[in-house]
Amino acid sequence: MSDHPITFSFGENWMDYLGSVRPESIEAAASDIAEWLGRDYVRGKTAVDIGCGSGIHSFCLHSMGARRLVSLDIDQASVDATIDFWRRAGEPGNWVVMRGSVLDEQFTRGLGKFDIVYAWGVLHHTGAMWDAVRAAADLVGPGGRLWMSLYTAGPNYETHLKLKQRYNASSRLGKKLMVWREIVRIMKHRRRQGKNPFTWNERCVRGMNVYHDLVDWLGGLPYEVAHPEEVVSRCAELGLAKVRVSVAGEGACSVYLFTRNA
Repeated sequence: MSDHPITFSFGENWMDYLGSVRPESIEAAASDIAEWLGRDYVRGKTAVDIGCGSGIHSFCLHSMGARRLVSLDIDQASVDATIDFWRRAGEPGNWVVMRGSVLDEQFTRGLGKFDIVYAWGVLHHTGAMWDAVRAAADLVGPGGRLWMSLYTAGPNYETHLKLKQRYNASSRLGKKLMVWREIVRIMKHRRRQGKNPFTWNERCVRGMNVYHDLVDWLGGLPYEVAHPEEVVSRCAELGLAKVRVSVAGEGACSVYLFTRNA
């Protein structure tokens, strides 16, 4: 990656996102957890949020009754963003926010095992995706669940990778122009669909909005992708059984829920 420097901070993007968080955003994030895990599943469970980003989903896991919660991220700005949510929750003692990498075996070994291992859209940005998947799987205790999302592989990988490299190599102004070019494209698409183009930044599912997801997409390096069949196969080798998979198209994240037999 020496020829393609990484100038983007996921954490700085999520810190900016915090200024737009509304109660309905938190409700949407909680609804997503309830849909995939069950509304009462989190209560009394232990959970780890790998790559906690904005902290909104850690906040929801705590609010939904997690008995012990660990939030970790390699990006200090993401740690700071999550600490902001931790403070909103009253600085609970059963929720720990820390800086660390899922690829650091000594670090992850000290975390213990969890009932819920959550890694949404982060393992493909580590530069060693399959090592990160293995490390996440190692954190799943007996009867526990791994819930993660990974970018779906497809024929346009090289095109997407070059776009991200160009974004990271651009000046601050160049980055803004690239973002607005994508926004204009979204607005034109909405107009063709008969929708109001000026409401392009409508909230997405999971509590996020279009703008910050777009910036995340353009800046996200390292960048790896996976075929869903391979994800299921590799996780089976790690002792995890498929519970549910939602396959998305290329450029989006497929979602996976696995369990480890008790």
